[in-house]
Amino acid sequence: MRLIICTFLISFLILGCSKPNNCAEIIFASNCLDSSNIDTNYYCIEQWDPVCGCNGTTYSNSCYATINGITTYSPGECCQ
Repeated sequence: MRLIICTFLISFLILGCSKPNNCAEIIFASNCLDSSNIDTNYYCIEQWDPVCGCNGTTYSNSCYATINGITTYSPGECCQ
């Protein structure tokens, strides 16, 4: 009985600590940030459609990545 409980706990810890399988890999780019695209006056829609910026930051959608000057991003949350 003790072996079953220990096996269950260890399995739970291992599975609970793994990163999500649906996360996006960071696409690093030499020109990741374009400061001319930064626009603090522009408003984006509040829709959760995450993208992973080339700087390793997850943005709630591509609009937020763009107005923060990010030039390259991939769909999904960043793997960290």
